Order: sequence, then structure tokens, then C-alpha cells
Amino acid sequence: MPRRCHTKSRRGCVQCKERHVKCDENRPTCSLCIRRGLECEYVAPRPRRRPMSTSTSSPKNARSDRSSSQSSISHSDDFTRLPRLQEMQLFYQACESTLPSIAKDDEDSRFWNGKIPQFAVCHDYVMDSLLAVSALHLASEQMDADEIPTWLETALTYQTHATAGLRQELVTNPQNIEASFMCSAIILILVTAYPGVCRDETPVDPLYEIMTLRSILSGAAFLWMQMFHGTERAWLDAWIYQDGNNRLAIARANEDPSIVKLHMTILQKFHTLRPFIESIRGPQRNIYRDTYKLLLQSLECWPSGQGSLVWPIRVSDDFMSLVKQGEWMALIFVLFHGLDKHLSSRKWFARESGKRLVHGVIQNFAGTFPPEWVGLVDWVRQAVEV
Repeated sequence: MPRRCHTKSRRGCVQCKERHVKCDENRPTCSLCIRRGLECEYVAPRPRRRPMSTSTSSPKNARSDRSSSQSSISHSDDFTRLPRLQEMQLFYQACESTLPSIAKDDEDSRFWNGKIPQFAVCHDYVMDSLLAVSALHLASEQMDADEIPTWLETALTYQTHATAGLRQELVTNPQNIEASFMCSAIILILVTAYPGVCRDETPVDPLYEIMTLRSILSGAAFLWMQMFHGTERAWLDAWIYQDGNNRLAIARANEDPSIVKLHMTILQKFHTLRPFIESIRGPQRNIYRDTYKLLLQSLECWPSGQGSLVWPIRVSDDFMSLVKQGEWMALIFVLFHGLDKHLSSRKWFARESGKRLVHGVIQNFAGTFPPEWVGLVDWVRQAVEV
């Protein structure tokens, strides 16, 4: 299908130019970046020589200046913090409501509701990411549609500043691994949550969505691995190395019976793929074998949600190439990944994430699937109520 033409935007943001879509040039964050939860970057104009303004060293901007990037992309020039009391309200909201809503159980709470606030009061960029996710959570709970854009823009503004601060921290203070990992984890939640919170019905590009998550996850995974290379075990070990089977049994007992039944049906349907994979000849068989194993592990660890979260970075580049080529078997795996995400969609930050992905695959590749697999594709569509 030919791409729709649009009027070229010469001053649009970097993200819109990369995706070849028209930017409305709203600052500090354009509308498309708000809807997709992307960091909105504008190329800074070449500055004219002029005397330095005394206002740049004011207390209001001191924290912003400390963490701003030195690149040609302007991250914080237009950054305006909320009044201090409003920031404190967002921090309170984060501790009392947002972080507990992300945690799955008491073990998770030790990380999300215990350690993150402690690090946030010591690291500006962690605090900015925490205020961003708090604002986004407020947007998700708003009954008044007119209030949603305000909180969305607040969230994305703080996220943009947090990302710039994180980049600077990785250059100047690479030893702060745990704080950087926390910021990365929160940014991952933000990017996952934005489309559902702002009720974006724009068709999803499955490849773009998975590659975006792979990019964010790769940074978090690098920091995660760094925490285990020292001689002393990080405090996060207690959170990561835990009795998964025990926790899963307890979590499933507390789930909606209809979701538990859907989970069992998804597993049954997924197992039917194995004989076909074994019948494949050539190098693709091993690629699909490995992908099958990873996705099965992810499905079996429901309702932890960790499997569906990290699956995009665990799959191989070879598999992603098959997705890019539109290979129908690879797309079947992406559909089941969408079902995996759908199982956790009752969480505010995962709202309709699986449904959007399934819808995007079916809409973009409707004619790709062989006739004998159309029935399965239709079942997937019905399962997420597309």
C-alpha cells in the first residue's frame, strides 16, 4: 500500500522525521510523541553569540542544568518544573498509589515501593522518572477527558528530562548502576503505558513497537548484568532470585477465573504449533524452536508479567528479521506474544497493550496467513476482543 502523502514539516521533531510522519511542532512535546510515549527531541538552532544570561544559574534551573545533555539536541531548554508543592503531591501519589499498583506482591513492593523512593530523593533523574509515572497514573484515572492531556504532557515532559539526566549520569557517574537501572525500569513502564492511557487507536506497527521495547530493554539489561559482576551481591538479588513457582501459584489463585481459563486455552493453542515447527526444513526451524521455547517460558510464568515484558529482548535478531520480512509463522508468534500481554492488561500500565499488538498484526498482515491458519488468527482476534 503506498504511503500517504503529507506536508513536510521542516522544523518537526527528530522522532517524527525518523518515522516520516507530519509533526505538529508543539513544544516541548508534539502530539504524536505524547500519544506514543516517546521522548520528543528538537534539533537546537545554531546559537547566536550573546552575553550569558544571569537567569541560567537560578535555583529553579540548577537541577536541570546539572543533568542536561551537551549534544545538539535540546532536551531541557523548554523544561518547566511544576511548583514544588505539586511535585510533592506527585511524589506522594507515587508512593501511596502508583508504585504499589505496579508491584505484584510483597517481594515486588520491596523494590518498587521500598527502594525506588529512597533512590529518587538522592538522584534527580530517578525523581523525574518517578514524577513522570505518577502523572501518567493520574491521567489513567481521570474521568474528565479534558484533564487527561494536561497530565499526559506533564508525564512526558518529566520523562524527557529524566532520560536526558540518565544519559548524562551514565557518562559522568557510571558507578551509580542501581539508580540508573531504576530509572530505566520506570521509563520502560512509561513507554508501555502511554498508548493505553491516552487511548491511542492508531494502528500499531508491530515491528516498530517490538524494536522500540528492545532498545529500551537492552539498556536496562546491560545495567542489570553490571550489577552482578562485582564481588558483592547487589541488594536487588533478593528481588530477582526468588521462589518463582511458589509466587505464581499464589498469584494465580487470586486471579479472575475467566482469565485463568483463557490462560489455559492459550497454552493449549500454543502447543499445537510445535508439530508444524518440527516439520520445517532449513535454518528457520531452529529459529522457531528457540522462539517457541522462550515464548512458552513467558506464558508459563503468568501472571508475573515479567515474561511478556522481557520477551522482545530475548528473541534473536534472526527471528526479528523474519518478522520484518512478514513471514507468517513469525507473525503467529507475535500474535501469541500479544495474547501474553493481554493476560496482564487489567493493570493500568498494560491496558489494551496486547489488544493493540494483535490488532496491528492482523491489520497490517491480513493476507499473509495461509488458509489453514485463518481459524487460529480469528480465535486470537476474538480472545482479545478486537
